[in-house]
Amino acid sequence: MKKIIFTNDFLSHSKKDKILWIFKTFLPMIKASTTDDVVIAMDLTDKNNNLFSQKKFFEYAGTSKIKTSYQLYKPEEFNEKQIRYLKQFFNEDTIVIGFELYGTMVDLLTSLNTKVIDIAIHPYKLFDDLAFGFSSNDKCIYNNLLKYKISQNQFYYFANYWKVFMEYNGLVNDNDLADNSVLFVGQTLIDKSVEKDGKFLNVIDFEEKLKELSQNYSKIYYLPHPYLGKKRKLIYDWVKNSPYIELLTNRSTYGLLASDKIKKVVGISTSVLYEAQYFDKEIEYLYKPLFNVDVPFEEHSYISIFEDYWNPKFWADILAPVCDVKNNVPDINYFKGSSNKLRNIDNAYWGYAELDPIKRIPNFEQSLRRSYLKYIAPLF
Repeated sequence: MKKIIFTNDFLSHSKKDKILWIFKTFLPMIKASTTDDVVIAMDLTDKNNNLFSQKKFFEYAGTSKIKTSYQLYKPEEFNEKQIRYLKQFFNEDTIVIGFELYGTMVDLLTSLNTKVIDIAIHPYKLFDDLAFGFSSNDKCIYNNLLKYKISQNQFYYFANYWKVFMEYNGLVNDNDLADNSVLFVGQTLIDKSVEKDGKFLNVIDFEEKLKELSQNYSKIYYLPHPYLGKKRKLIYDWVKNSPYIELLTNRSTYGLLASDKIKKVVGISTSVLYEAQYFDKEIEYLYKPLFNVDVPFEEHSYISIFEDYWNPKFWADILAPVCDVKNNVPDINYFKGSSNKLRNIDNAYWGYAELDPIKRIPNFEQSLRRSYLKYIAPLF
């Protein structure tokens, strides 16, 4: 009997409460596509119904102090007891639908003969709701995912629409920016995407690269992440003492991407770089993107998918190579064309809040005044 398990990276994080809403949202579509012979589990348990313990796993390696979030690990260093413990939960009859597992965890599960479908929030945030990257370690699943890939044109068209929207509604605000400038987009200080060799990278680690960039551009602007954390003062002081970098705060990320004065966007691994290319910016990852998008299967590619996740037929298609699915699954996209169904559950708006009409309510009166002056006043 096949078992589908929903989970996050259970070695890095001891809890998955914050991501359960995604699985619960898709659960009815998955149930509508699979047969009664498929067991669907929201918790990671063995055949005796024992719950997986992150703490117990690392105790097998003699590690007593672990982080409940962002615990770093190297599978090649796992001992026999740890591997044996993992095998109590994962085998060839296990299918993992994971949230942001990425390469290391997927490779580990693959070594345990477990099929994986990994879901990650897509780096492109400009559609009417969240898009996702879907990946799999099974080539048949991957090939089925390809049928649902977003057209590249769609990325360009949405970026163009929002650029026009921002220009026309006075949201670019770049009068104080220098022509031919670079934007460095900052990130949080502790995140899987900025981890390298046990260290979390930040802007200070790229001083030489930024000096080099300053030779070809008039100014480098540093836009900090709003949740920079405890090292905010250290980084702010470093930026302020740099002769070629200027600190920008309380600025719209998308407003900056829409500015023609910004010629290049750089960052460590931020998803904003992926979006910036569709605003016709030159981009450069100073480390690497968190994952590859729409590239060959062999490279841990994530396929760009939007809205099809609301359709039971989509889930039947991608699960069919690895478990029993129902015949004649309804091909109905229940929320097609709806806005912000997923965003609203967890308030997952990020920079899109600057564009969404509801989130911009504080500016609504000002917007009405602009409309009055533009369309109504000239009639009198």
